[in-house]
Amino acid sequence: MIRRQFLGLLFVFLFIAPAWSVMFAQAGGGNIGTFSTGNAEETVDITSGQHAAIGFDLTRNTTITSSSFFIKPTITGSSVGAIDIDANADGVPEWAFNDTGYGGFGHQTLFTTGNTSATLPINPNQGAVTNPDSPPFYLPSGATASSSSLEIGFTPTLVGGFYSTGYIHAVDKGDFNNDSNVDFALLSRTANVSTGSTTQPGQSTAAAFRIASYDATTGITLSPWVITCANATRIMAADINGDNHDDVVGYAPSNDLLCIHFTNTTSGGFEPQVNVTHSSTIIDLAFGDFRGNGQDVMVSIRASGKVSVDLFSNRTSTFTNLDDTTIYLSGTVNSATLTHMLFAHFDGQNSQPSLIACQANGDADILFWSSTGSGSIATGSSLSGVSSDAIVGDFDGDQDLDILASTSNGHRSFTNNQGLGWDGDSHNRLITLTNATILDYDLDSSGHLLIPNVGTVDGNPATTTGNITAYGFQSGWNYDNRVRSQSTEVFEPWTSPRAIHFGDMDGDGSIEQLILAGEGSQHGVFISAYHRIGYDIDKDGAVDVEAGGYAGNGSNGLSPLMLQDTTGNFTTSLNVLSPGLPYTSDGYGIQMAAMNLSMHSITEGVFTFDNLDIRYVANFLVNANPSLSGNLSNVLNQQMTAGTGTLNIPLHINTTSDGSVTLFSPSVAYVDGAPNIALPPTPVLTLVDLEPDRVFIEWQSITDFGDDLLNFIVYRSATGQPLSIENPHGDTISNNSLDTAVQPGQSWTYWVQSVHDYGITSNISAPLSVTVPYPIPKSFIPNLTAMDVPDDEGGAMNISWSPGDESIVEHHVFVLPSTFDDVSGQTTTITADADATSVEITQDSTGAELVDGTAYYVAAIGVDVYGNASTNVTAIGPVYTRNDTGLTTTLDVTYTDFTQNELSETVLLARTKGLGVSAHLHQAGQPVADATLTLTITDDDDVFGLDMTTNETGHASLTIDALSSLGAIEAVGTMSLSVGYDGDEGDDQNQPLLATSNTQDAYGTVLVTITPDEPLPVQSDGSFETLLMVDATDSTQSAYLANLAVDWSATDEAGNQTDSGVAEARGNELAVAGVGAYDGRLTVSLSTEPPTFYIPGMTASYAFASAPVTGDNQSNTTDETNQTTGPTFPDTTLPATVDCGTATYEWDSNATDVGITCTVTNPNPFAATVDFSWKVIPGTPPPIELVWNQADGPSMTVEADGSVDLTFTLVRNAPTEGMFPGVQGEGYIITLTCLDLGDNGCDAMTQPTATTEGELQWTLGDMPVQIVDDNPVGDETEGAMTPVLVGIGIVIALIAGVVGVLYMRSNMDDDFFEDDDDEDYYQEAMDAPATTPGSKALDLGASKSLDELKNSGKDLHSDAPEGLASSPTLGSSADAFEFGATAEDAIPETEESDEEEWAEEEAEADDGITVDEDGTEWWEDEDGVWWYREEGWEDWAVWEE
Repeated sequence: MIRRQFLGLLFVFLFIAPAWSVMFAQAGGGNIGTFSTGNAEETVDITSGQHAAIGFDLTRNTTITSSSFFIKPTITGSSVGAIDIDANADGVPEWAFNDTGYGGFGHQTLFTTGNTSATLPINPNQGAVTNPDSPPFYLPSGATASSSSLEIGFTPTLVGGFYSTGYIHAVDKGDFNNDSNVDFALLSRTANVSTGSTTQPGQSTAAAFRIASYDATTGITLSPWVITCANATRIMAADINGDNHDDVVGYAPSNDLLCIHFTNTTSGGFEPQVNVTHSSTIIDLAFGDFRGNGQDVMVSIRASGKVSVDLFSNRTSTFTNLDDTTIYLSGTVNSATLTHMLFAHFDGQNSQPSLIACQANGDADILFWSSTGSGSIATGSSLSGVSSDAIVGDFDGDQDLDILASTSNGHRSFTNNQGLGWDGDSHNRLITLTNATILDYDLDSSGHLLIPNVGTVDGNPATTTGNITAYGFQSGWNYDNRVRSQSTEVFEPWTSPRAIHFGDMDGDGSIEQLILAGEGSQHGVFISAYHRIGYDIDKDGAVDVEAGGYAGNGSNGLSPLMLQDTTGNFTTSLNVLSPGLPYTSDGYGIQMAAMNLSMHSITEGVFTFDNLDIRYVANFLVNANPSLSGNLSNVLNQQMTAGTGTLNIPLHINTTSDGSVTLFSPSVAYVDGAPNIALPPTPVLTLVDLEPDRVFIEWQSITDFGDDLLNFIVYRSATGQPLSIENPHGDTISNNSLDTAVQPGQSWTYWVQSVHDYGITSNISAPLSVTVPYPIPKSFIPNLTAMDVPDDEGGAMNISWSPGDESIVEHHVFVLPSTFDDVSGQTTTITADADATSVEITQDSTGAELVDGTAYYVAAIGVDVYGNASTNVTAIGPVYTRNDTGLTTTLDVTYTDFTQNELSETVLLARTKGLGVSAHLHQAGQPVADATLTLTITDDDDVFGLDMTTNETGHASLTIDALSSLGAIEAVGTMSLSVGYDGDEGDDQNQPLLATSNTQDAYGTVLVTITPDEPLPVQSDGSFETLLMVDATDSTQSAYLANLAVDWSATDEAGNQTDSGVAEARGNELAVAGVGAYDGRLTVSLSTEPPTFYIPGMTASYAFASAPVTGDNQSNTTDETNQTTGPTFPDTTLPATVDCGTATYEWDSNATDVGITCTVTNPNPFAATVDFSWKVIPGTPPPIELVWNQADGPSMTVEADGSVDLTFTLVRNAPTEGMFPGVQGEGYIITLTCLDLGDNGCDAMTQPTATTEGELQWTLGDMPVQIVDDNPVGDETEGAMTPVLVGIGIVIALIAGVVGVLYMRSNMDDDFFEDDDDEDYYQEAMDAPATTPGSKALDLGASKSLDELKNSGKDLHSDAPEGLASSPTLGSSADAFEFGATAEDAIPETEESDEEEWAEEEAEADDGITVDEDGTEWWEDEDGVWWYREEGWEDWAVWEE
């Protein structure tokens, strides 16, 4: 038992002993509850930074375990401003009230920004926040405000006020600048319009108008005065001409005159007025979009109850009636007497307006425009009681317009129910509606009646009089929309207001009022919207303080609208809200709450906050602090000393202003024994690691700093900046610090300080400065390319690349005119962001403009986020920029035709003749070399092309020997020559060249020869008749001769014209008959418009025969002097006479051939040159041809009346097989040209040349007969007789053929001049086609001999296919007979003759073969296919059309 009790006592002792020891320890300490003054509360007065001593008296050799006291502002007196308390005089306060926005201690005058004023814009029509919060201000949490005030003013966006304009008589609103906002037109009948000069200012009075409008930059502006109708009493706004700008119409009813001022949409002013006199029957009128189509019209009421709608004509400057109607008295057919009208958008602004036409008794009819058909005036419902002073407005807030009218005992309201009609209600309260307005001025969706009261006018504008009274509308159980008897608000905008107009001038949704006001010498307009503003301090949605009225910015006599707390509600609300508001605590434990107001406004503008003044009381605990000491206790312990007695620790109070503060409730607890305080070692810093993203430092081991170590404080400042103890970078309990809040290139300085118990700190370490290195840049840019920007005007380059390393934040591109491999020290103007993969540039990297054709080299590098990049690069290039706009090229072309350009305006072409082309291609005067030019010859649907190449000078030439060498070309009629260049794409350095072409009209002509039988016979009476033989040089074109016509003229020997006319070719002959003269000339001329046919010079002249020689020889002498008269130099050249021999050439090519000589005689009395040419030069030489021996050159000279010989030699080019024996001929042309021997006689001649055409004939001998002796042993006599018989047969056949031909020719010559035959021939010629297709290539593969044809079973037919007569192969002579008939059908019908019968028999013997005059044989087979064989051919060929 005793043992158990002992154990229990031991257990109790073990638990009680610690508590006893604590009690013993406490008994060795204590608590201090007063300041050094001995008081627990002390008010300290600070004057000029000095105050009475106050602090703590501590017991020496003790340790402070806790300490604190309170401080508060005094209720009375001035605030000390910012305040701090320093207990150890180290400059680091132990408590401070001085942060931004704190204001004075106990006196808040600042907003949280530290400013004494602030502003807040508000726009209730924009943004999600329509009631924004005001700029906040701080109050200590739980503070009690003793007084408060804040000035809040409101300035609207549209700053108005009073504008002195002179007396305004009328106003209308419109949109004159097409900005969708309301402008006002102001009419003054007494406007001061300046008429003076620089030396005589002068003023005059006139009826004029001006425009009041608003601009966001300039505010409200008033335009200059514009003079209008002299007697104008009204002003109206309407878009008269439909240009979306309202125009101004001045109206003088006394003159029935409208003065229209059209808006100048460019200058914003007005055009000179257009005066229009309207009908005198008009009683009242208005303008508006009555038809709803965007065009304003004039709507008027007239005498006899008529309502009319008229449209202005911009062309005639008059009004044209669109429709009219008549209003009749109710229940009668009598027209009403209309006295006044209302015209407005009664069903809403987006509807078309309506007209209410009113009578004197108040009865009214509603009219509108019906769009049915072409449109007309339609009549709707009717009203009664619409007085002449009735006004229009929306008094029930449903967005349509209602009517308010006065009555003899009250007023009547008409409520517009739109589609449901109108409701009228009469009320017994008398009202005056003169100049009254219905307006929802405060935007509360309820209309108000605004009635102006001019007051007692004394002529002094400084003594304000009059007002505008607002009345609401109310409805009850038995009445609707009655005007209230009590006013809702009274305004005094300006002295003596007399009329109110309204409209939204700035488009913010609020309605500006334009009020006519003023008196004495100061009249004008007052402009402002009604504004209602307020604030909600407790943010319960209800406005706590509000104000309403007009507002400005202090200019034009209108001040901002002010919010005033006249009830003290602001202070009360602050005290209620302060304890519950969220707060923030600073390092001293001060809790501050931010307060603001919810602002309200119905209009756009700016709130201004000034003169914040809040006096408050709040208690602040002084204990903790944000410095290393941490709290007041540590600061006191740091000053503790050993020994006995007391230690006084003073409190130093620093303020920015003189004043008083109260310190109270101190509490200092301590225990015996001073703290063990020793100076710790100073940290020595070492840099351990330095990378682009971190700095790692360390210092001594923590064991070196003792057991009382709490932590280390790390400080950091930018290199060169001082240490800031108040702003440590961080703290750590280890002996190192890792700083990752670094960037490459930054330079930092680090310090470290150890912190120990009781706030003891080591000395601050020596600084350690570092510069954070940059990472190695990854600058390579892959796939870099550069090229000229296509399809541009040059000087631009496109550079592209692929994305590089993700560390790249910017690309730097270098473009230089020389190659490079390093960009160190270089800058570039070409940069692109990290995501870019291309850039288009017009300058190189130095900023110089790119020059086309210059070699550039390009490199690019990537720059990392630190601005670093590699400088070693590999440039690409050369790269050239180029102007891709094609350069215009010029092509000059000269054509030389076969006539050497006889017709200067026309290039003549012929199928058998050549063409020369010379071209010059250049660009801006510079030659274009090595360019391919294409000559294109177009002949109807046939197109032929030939290429040529320009040389170094840009020239190219081409010669075509004969057009026929190009292919199957017709070359008759209109043709086209074109030389084209297809252009050149250029290359890197050369700009493209545009294609160009040069086109020349040409004309294909038929070469002809006209051969006369010279000299031309002349009868004794001077008459003549002659046939000129016409042949086509190109036999394939003979058919065209049917269209040949020539002008001819006959002259006598002196050159005087004796006759002229026109001759037309018939077949191959031109018949010319007229009056000539002996030794005269016949001249024929071919037309050059168009030049369908051609002979050299387009004219030919032939000599008439000389007079017959008489027996008498008379000498030409004078009677008196017996002197011989010398001959006169002739005006024309006579053609030569040619006498040619002939020859017979054996068939055998081995025969000896002789030459032929032609004697050319010059009949002219002057020497001449002789030129010889063949009429036709075949493309392929014939087997046998005559060649002129040009021993004396291409031309010879013949003396006057002399002669020369031309010799010709036979040349055998091939065997004669295929030719026919007999007479052969080749046509020639011999030209005589007057030879000037120095007397210039040839220059005066009209025809210095003359041609003679003829045929050189020769005979080809018979082909030898080869006899095959089948029976070599026969009768020699029989064999000898065979050649004789054959020869006799041949002679008989030849004689018969010659006789037949002569007979037929004589018949044809006789019939040529018969009229009947002429008419038949003319009809045939007209029926022949004007042109024929070009000659077709012969199918020589289809050629067969006649025997082969017959053996193939072909039968002969007598009818030829139609159109064969026009074949160019047949020649023009085929026109004289009908193809398909036999040869005799070509001979005109005559009486039966032996020759005719012989011809028929001969044709029958030839098995249906016909021969035309050119010797071509024709035959038709059983399939209707025609075959032909030209003279000299052995085989037949198929005729192909």
